[in-house]
This record gives sequence, structure tokens and C-alpha cells, in this order.
Amino acid sequence: MVGLRSLGSPTISVGKPIAKLNRYSGADTTYKTLVSWTVGTGKIGNLKEVSMVSDTFAKTHFKLTIAGVEQFADKLIQASLSLPFPDNRLSPGDVVLLECKSTDGTSIIVDGSITGREV
Repeated sequence: MVGLRSLGSPTISVGKPIAKLNRYSGADTTYKTLVSWTVGTGKIGNLKEVSMVSDTFAKTHFKLTIAGVEQFADKLIQASLSLPFPDNRLSPGDVVLLECKSTDGTSIIVDGSITGREV
């Protein structure tokens, strides 16, 4: 047909999809694990996205650590946040850790998710 071109073969994803989701509810003023992912032994991790949302944004601090490197801490956000990580390879045993805390002891409800793939 005129004007149509082949897009080639579809890309096939290999490995195991990772979807970690968790909720924290409390009033702790020290960081608590919201959600984490540890890349399996003998696997390579591909981090895709980290997302966070709170019922009380003004009273919630977030901290994100990837493979032992703190990306940020004590950050307030104004709305739900999704951070894409294209082309982010992780080694076996590397940890993606999203933590949260209340800024002043106010009760908060926080959801977090991590998506990726292990190959």
C-alpha cells in the first residue's frame, strides 16, 4: 500500500517485571521504609520509575536512595510525583529505597511504587 511502511518486528521484553507497591500510615518523625526493591542474585536490574503520593503533602518528607547513593532527602512535594529512570542499570544486590516521614508528628498516609525489570 502506498504511504505505509513496515515498523519491523515488535520488541520482546525479557526477564521478570518488577512492581513494588506499599503504603505507610503513621506519625513517625524518623524515616521509615515506604517501598524497596533489591535486585536478585545473578540478575541485572532495570529501574523504570519511582512514584510517591501523600494525603498530607505539606507534612511529608521523602528520601530516595538508589544503589547506595542518596538522590534526595527531606523533600516536600506539592502533588503526586513519578520519576522516570530510563536506561538505569542496577547490579545484583543493589537496592532502590523510598522512605518517608512526618515533618512534625502529624499522621500521614503515603503510597509509593517502584517499577522495573530483572534480567
